[in-house]
Amino acid sequence: MRCICLVALIGLPGAGKSSLCTWLLGQQAALRVRHIVHVCYDDFLDVGPLAELAYKEQRGLVFKVIEQLITAIQEDTDWPAQVRRSTASSSDPSNEGHLILCDDNFYYRSMRHQLHQLCRTSGCVFGQIHINSSLEHCLRENSKRSESNRVPVNIVRQMNERLENPGSEAWERNSLTLNNLDMEATGPLLLDFISFLLDMPALPPATEIQESQNQSLTHRLDLLLRARIGALLQGMAPEDRRLAGRTLNNKRKQILTRFRTEGGGEQRNGDAEDEAVDYYVHLLN
Repeated sequence: MRCICLVALIGLPGAGKSSLCTWLLGQQAALRVRHIVHVCYDDFLDVGPLAELAYKEQRGLVFKVIEQLITAIQEDTDWPAQVRRSTASSSDPSNEGHLILCDDNFYYRSMRHQLHQLCRTSGCVFGQIHINSSLEHCLRENSKRSESNRVPVNIVRQMNERLENPGSEAWERNSLTLNNLDMEATGPLLLDFISFLLDMPALPPATEIQESQNQSLTHRLDLLLRARIGALLQGMAPEDRRLAGRTLNNKRKQILTRFRTEGGGEQRNGDAEDEAVDYYVHLLN
């Protein structure tokens, strides 16, 4: 079974991120994936003066949509209504991989790290593609956009000054930098990189290696419950799996609420911690 791979696209407005996504949407046969999903943040964000929600709150809502999409794919339930149905799909049943392209500027490392954390907790593979187009190129391409889609020049310049390139931290090791978008030259490299990500043996949430000692027991329980749902759904007929997935996911949420209410999320050590979590995991059946 191939994995869910989430790729964050990094670059200034006009760098060519959306064009790259359009090209990749036509490569599902080469990548042997079941779905390629283009999540364009511009479709969700309203940065105008009359926006009802603050920019940070809007980004939080996009993050929730991506989180819901991953859960829906894993549990074979209905996708979020906000996800555009221009998704490229493959009818080959042997292609079980899913590629999610997160199309945003992601100029701060913290923005990308949030997606990495989501991948780590849900058993997905995380990767980054940095489109390292020059400021001059980006300003030129941005000026060609319609007035309603054009980013103010001063904002593009500020982003350029603040953009944090992928670093040497372990969580950013799966990164690719493209200095141009000549697909005849970079296309094969790009496909090799994404194929590499899709073929990575992503750990299932139940056995995800804990990178932070601050991970709560509640979070650990959630990972184990998701893994148990996956195990329970295996072998079911597609029509039965969809209904069972909804039912089990609702029960998972109820168990997590009960766990928090009963004080199960308090940190413990050793056997006591394992026993506390195992008790609630076995409530899901």
